[in-house]
Amino acid sequence: MTLPARLRARARRRRHGRERVELFFAFDDPCSAVAVLDLSARLAPRPVDLILMPVIERGIAGDPAVAQKRDYAITDARRLARRAGLVLSREAPQPAGESAFLAEWVAGGEPGEALLGFTTAALRRLWFETGAVVDRAAFLELWRAHVGGDPVPDAGAVRACEKRMARRGPYETPAAWVAGRWYFAHDRAPQICEWLDVLGWAPR
Repeated sequence: MTLPARLRARARRRRHGRERVELFFAFDDPCSAVAVLDLSARLAPRPVDLILMPVIERGIAGDPAVAQKRDYAITDARRLARRAGLVLSREAPQPAGESAFLAEWVAGGEPGEALLGFTTAALRRLWFETGAVVDRAAFLELWRAHVGGDPVPDAGAVRACEKRMARRGPYETPAAWVAGRWYFAHDRAPQICEWLDVLGWAPR
């Protein structure tokens, strides 16, 4: 079952290419914060690009348990964060839409280390530092420090990420797509790395 993916990975290495891990995440999701920080660290020594796919709308249409799931995400993220040596600063879910502008900034940004640096810094500030009301001006300063210039919001790019996530199969964040397989990224990072090892993308 793994042979086609292994052959594709081998062919990509012969072309001096790199693997891609598509990470679908939301800024108002604490488990996404854990996943982005964790995976960015785990993948750094590998010939693998972490492709940021920010979304706003996700979940099951008409789900009656949305509020309960958002409450539980705080508990789950706090547990996972402790394992990574982090302390969640927020006690309650972030208001819906409060940080949507960040998704539009990142979706409209140029992929690369600078954008990843901003994203990880923004998620740290949102979930592990202040826990205060989102201050757009403060995040603009953070953007300029990591990326430079001003962000170009792109709501259409966010919708494209949401559609891609639906095509891939995941219905909730955070989710990672890796060479034909998808994982809930906040608690499956070791399994993601095991799959990358199978494909030959070991740390250098």
